[in-house]
Formats: sequence, C-alpha cells, structure tokens
Amino acid sequence: MTKLGIIGTGRVGSQVLTDAQYLGAFSEIVLIDTNEDLAHGEALDHHHLQGLNHTHHIKIYKGSYQDLADAEIVIVSASAPSTPNMADRTLLTRANSSIIHSVFEQLNQVTQEAVVIVISNPVDAMTYLGQASGYPAEKVIGTGTILESSRFRTLIADHYKVDPKNVEAFVLGEHGSHGVPIWSRVKIHGIELEEFESLTGSTPIDKNVISKRIDEVSFEVFQKKGWTNSAISRAAVQLAHAILLNEQSIEPVSAAVHGEYGFKEGALSLLSLISREGIAKRLPIQLAEAELQQLTAAHHFIQQAIEQAQNALE
Repeated sequence: MTKLGIIGTGRVGSQVLTDAQYLGAFSEIVLIDTNEDLAHGEALDHHHLQGLNHTHHIKIYKGSYQDLADAEIVIVSASAPSTPNMADRTLLTRANSSIIHSVFEQLNQVTQEAVVIVISNPVDAMTYLGQASGYPAEKVIGTGTILESSRFRTLIADHYKVDPKNVEAFVLGEHGSHGVPIWSRVKIHGIELEEFESLTGSTPIDKNVISKRIDEVSFEVFQKKGWTNSAISRAAVQLAHAILLNEQSIEPVSAAVHGEYGFKEGALSLLSLISREGIAKRLPIQLAEAELQQLTAAHHFIQQAIEQAQNALE
C-alpha cells in the first residue's frame, strides 16, 4: 500500500488530487483542509470519477493528520487566498508563515518518515520554515523552480518550433521574479543554440526577452484565468512519483543552503539529486559569472522573505 497526503484542497490541491489519481501510483490518498466540507467534497467528487473508464480505483477520503502517520509522501498546498492583481508571491509570506508553521507542528506529532513536498508560496521561504521545524530537513522539498524550468523550456521550444521535451534548460534561484535562467547550459537535444540556429536557419533567440517572459507568463495565466494550478500540480506529482520510485532524478528544487556558492543561510533552488529519502545531494554546478551574480541577488531576496516569515511567527 502506498499513501499520499494532500494538505490544502483549494484549486491547486484539487488539481494535485486529480493528477495523483490518474497517475495510479498511490493506493490511498488522504485529504486535509481546515475547510472539512471542501475536503470531503473533493474526496466524493473524485470517488465518483472512479466509475468511468481509464481511472484507478483507489481509496480517497477526508482525513486528519493522524492518518498521515504511515504516508510515504505529503504534498502541502495550503495557502491564504491570492488574487490576480497580487504583484509578487512574497505578499503571501505573513499569512502563509502561520499556516506552514501549523502544518509542520502537526506533522511532527505523527510522522517524520514521509517526504514532504511544499508548494505553498513564497515556496522558498515556506520550505525553509518546514526544514527548520524539526522535521528531517532532507525530507522537506520545495517545488522551487521546476515550474520556471518548464516555462523556460516551453518558451525556447516555441521560438525554435520544436518539442519542449527536446529542450535541455533549467532555472535556478527563486520561484518568482528572481529566477535565474541558466543559458550557459541550454541545448536543443544536445546541440548548442548557435549550431542549432545554423543547422535549421532559425532566427537567433533573444535571451533577454525570453528571460523576462519566464515570470511574466505566470502572471498572464493568473490574470486571465484567475489562478494557476495545472502546471504546478503536474510538477509536484511528477516529483512525488520520482521519489516514490527512487528514480534518482535531478531537479531544481528548493531547500536550505549550506555553503553552496558561498551561501550559508537561507534557501534557494539548486539542481538536486532526489532519492526515496528526499534530497540526497545538492549539485552546485559551475555557472557563468553573470548567472552567479543573479543567483546571489535571488539568495538575498529569499533571505528577506525568510526574515519576514520568521518575524511573523514571533
């Protein structure tokens, strides 16, 4: 039996549940929300889905933290409400600090075995709070810049008119305006960009325009749709699946820093080797000087959000 816990069943948590059910890797999914009716309603809705073809028959129910005692993975999407005109994710810091503090306080009472994936924003600061709560730090993973990396690949692919999965590219730093696209490592199926442009006759890519668009497109979705949930849910469930299968995947996830690039405090998304036990190893790869400068700025920005979060709890 494999059990997944989802804490927070709003728009993101609901999509996580849908994606996890279709994945079919968990035999049991427990939903926890301060709004118990919402959690119960989501459980019922997804239970009714199981009478249709191509769905998995699994146990889905509204539960409590005690039900997480034997969970393999917990995904935390609990959050204060956000609005389309919210200019920055760090505006959620004060409200979400108390939510995340409460989540980990209750988690620590029932388990320290589950790997916890944090989605709640600002995800870097919230992940830091989770790792500082007494829960095993290596088992607390923020989705970090996995989503930015997907957007980065998609924007590059749109320019060159290729499958995004053929694009090798990732973003480090902050989940937000201080994400750092690592252009020095970008390739199209192993081909350097200049060579690819020469081979295909493609228009040279404008790196500044693409870099700026990575964060802009998220707010474009937010303003037109009212929220974002599809891509971030898929990122979290993909990460959960890799952990469950011990795939030894490498992803740009968020966690506390311990001397990488000289950073001794705070948190940051860096390439990390992910195992069944959580973060097995951080991989501080060599970066271009400009990229390192941007990463330093991202680190400072996240530190400010962490300080704000800590002050909110005092």
